[in-house]
Amino acid sequence: MDYISPASFWIDGNDESRAKTKTPSKIEPNTHVDVAVVGAGITGLTTALHLKNAGKRVAVLEAGLLGAGTTGGTSGHLDALPEQGPAELIDDFGARDAARAVAARSEAIDQIERWAEQFASSADFARVPAYLYTEAPERAGAFDKTRELLDQLGLDVSPVDHLPTPVSCAAAIRVERQARFHPLRYLRGLAAAVEGGSASIYLHTRVLRQPVDGSPCRLETDRGDLTADQVVLATHSAFFGLSQLDLRVAPYQSYVMAVEVDDSPDDALYWDDASPYHYTRLASSEEPGLIVVGGGDHKTGQADDTREHFAAMERYVQERWQVRAIRQRWSAEFFEPADGLPLVGPMPLSKRIHAAAGFSGTGLTWGTVAARLIADRILGRDNPMTTLLSPARIKPVAAAADFVKENTNIASRFVMDRFSGERIESLAAILPGEGKLVRIHGKRVAAYRAPDGQVHLLSSLCTHAGCVVNWNQAEQTWDCPCHGGRYTATGERIYGPPPADLERIVIEDQQPAVR
Repeated sequence: MDYISPASFWIDGNDESRAKTKTPSKIEPNTHVDVAVVGAGITGLTTALHLKNAGKRVAVLEAGLLGAGTTGGTSGHLDALPEQGPAELIDDFGARDAARAVAARSEAIDQIERWAEQFASSADFARVPAYLYTEAPERAGAFDKTRELLDQLGLDVSPVDHLPTPVSCAAAIRVERQARFHPLRYLRGLAAAVEGGSASIYLHTRVLRQPVDGSPCRLETDRGDLTADQVVLATHSAFFGLSQLDLRVAPYQSYVMAVEVDDSPDDALYWDDASPYHYTRLASSEEPGLIVVGGGDHKTGQADDTREHFAAMERYVQERWQVRAIRQRWSAEFFEPADGLPLVGPMPLSKRIHAAAGFSGTGLTWGTVAARLIADRILGRDNPMTTLLSPARIKPVAAAADFVKENTNIASRFVMDRFSGERIESLAAILPGEGKLVRIHGKRVAAYRAPDGQVHLLSSLCTHAGCVVNWNQAEQTWDCPCHGGRYTATGERIYGPPPADLERIVIEDQQPAVR
């Protein structure tokens, strides 16, 4: 493995798609808006555009650039297939609500198609079929039942015995009228439509702490404060301290590569049924020999060596395709809901602060659904998904097993990570570009040596709930294994529920104790 890309294929080499909005340099004193939207991914910008179109004054607050979170790291699949599989979705929510969930995501694809044509003609939107397949003959028989259930949920499906790719299969299902696009170009188009008039986008504007629910709500940022009648947290993680939302979604990391191949596939979406599964698509209409391949999911912060996941992805591709070159490698974080469906609507005990979380690996469509739902609620409109996706819902049968599993895992990491780790005799053992957990005078420290040789010492405790962060060697980040917080090598918060950077530690005598 040669390198990890500093950004995804959608961002790297596509500077125009990083958004050139007329963003104000700071928030003017006494700024008040109808709605403040935190996060400028697909959920945030879609929400903002719905509200602006309805005449609302809107401010979008983004800590980085457009799509700096999950939207910029996605594979760009647009599909309505249940992430957990049709049988589990029907078992957990019943046939009627399961079909409603699938229909909502299909309608989201329709909306993206309309808005791509209206606001983002360069987004390379294309309607394509999708193929769900297995390479294992012993699992081929289950595909007949899966196809029947997908048909019951309203998808246009048919059985096929081969794929229009060099990948062989034992059984496959073709699903019509799915889609793919360039997510960052789409965001840029939405941003241009949002910016101006009654709406503003503030890039590089970080919300410093949880918004204060009130009349109005108060938001503090590093570029000035503002008030809003309503707040939308379109950030996957609502930084409310340790809330029940954090207990109902689990953070996962997924790996993606852009690969140049000689044997180009037909323009379609492809998923296998491995565990974890792999997904593939043509990267763009302009380059038929370039594919995007992803998979290898695992819980954030819980991989012994993240480089091995990239290496496994590369082996997967090399075994199935005639590879010329791997152009980019990156990863993205997503949040898995305990009961299988997102949590969208007012935060518990709040009437004015709305959240959207738990999109699993299908946030492009669910984020679009969530944006419409939240906008409808703010505007006093009915939405058929309100009750089904409410954060206040209780689905004990659907959620119980995953809730217990994920939170037992969190409790285990919270306790055991305080006593585990490699032994180290001296900070000199930390090589340039490497991070390790050490103890110095009884303090548990996250130590990183920069390429220039400077050692950065940080508290090893995530600022969200106090879990011990782990070093991600592939991407040079500190990742929290409990709730998905991620920090740069030098401790700056990147993503997730943490409200602040890792604490910097100054120790005169930096000789570590063996632990």
